[in-house]
Amino acid sequence: MREFRLSTVVRLGPQALAALDRFAGESVFLVTDEFLKTTPVYQRVLERCGGRVTVFTGVHPNPGTKEIGLGVAEYLKATPKVVVAYGGGSVMDAAKVMHKAALDAGLAAPEGIVAIPTTSGPGSEVTSFAVVTDERTHVKVPIASPDLVARLAILDPNAVVGAPAHITADSGMDVLTHAVEAYVARDACDFSDALAEKAVELVFAHLHRCFTHGDDLDARSHMHNASCMAAMAFDNVGLGITHSLAHALGGHFPVAHGRLNAILLPHVIEFNAARCPAANDRYARLGRLLSPGASDKAAVLNLAAACRRLAKRVGIPPRLAEANIDASELRAAIPELAAAALADGCTPPNPVQVTAADLAGLLKAAA
Repeated sequence: MREFRLSTVVRLGPQALAALDRFAGESVFLVTDEFLKTTPVYQRVLERCGGRVTVFTGVHPNPGTKEIGLGVAEYLKATPKVVVAYGGGSVMDAAKVMHKAALDAGLAAPEGIVAIPTTSGPGSEVTSFAVVTDERTHVKVPIASPDLVARLAILDPNAVVGAPAHITADSGMDVLTHAVEAYVARDACDFSDALAEKAVELVFAHLHRCFTHGDDLDARSHMHNASCMAAMAFDNVGLGITHSLAHALGGHFPVAHGRLNAILLPHVIEFNAARCPAANDRYARLGRLLSPGASDKAAVLNLAAACRRLAKRVGIPPRLAEANIDASELRAAIPELAAAALADGCTPPNPVQVTAADLAGLLKAAA
């Protein structure tokens, strides 16, 4: 028996913040960061929530155990009825882990988590995953639990209008990677396929417009929807070795996760397609969304090429060496990176069973 979970209520559109009105006057624990606290949408969130809001702004990119511990202490003092996460993947992941810690202590907010994403990329607003960085080892530790799923996601395109172009690019390519990897994952099914296919279509249609015209609410809405749909797909069926490699690299080099995915994805498409007929067929199906009528071989090649072209159009370089990763440091770290990627939780769903040598080869190809 299979299971497909869609347990988060999603409110979407420019008026979606009205969903917060039900918490007006209640005790709210609002998790965000210092920059987002200066945005107009933050003020609208505060106004909607009313006067009993405790704000925690101590979240930084790749949140670590120490800052999450500080957040848990503030959470427990606030005794909130609901937790509101207003931010990107780091903020949402931190809020989810804080809530899980409070839940395990029997002191969680009874209305759970409301997630308001400010980037169209991680999809954390609908997933049962979070990533925390171990500050001693710098290793990113994935956490998976149904308790991490937000009860309500608010997809307001106004929340992403102010995102810088490079963040739009990196997060958008993360969406594409989520969708493509979910589509070829071992447990892919009709439900995940429908969400992943539509997400791929929306990314190719709207990401470049968001990159060049960040105030286009229509394009922003479509990318926000794509991010959410791709996350619904991978939350149920898993990802693959693009993410495993990106996680390993991201733990060693300060490069955005989505940027790493964008560089690695075409190499992984070509690797998997050459070794797994079923994956080849699925990539070809995606490729024909972009080039109808192409043969299987041409469609796969076109898909990989289209991913490279889109990354280039949004300012992402094709190689790791051009993403501020020192070539000699990368070469020296490849054995350790390959071992970390092999042990990563995203590796088992990949359509091809891989070895450390395979992963090392992919890193060298992308270097």
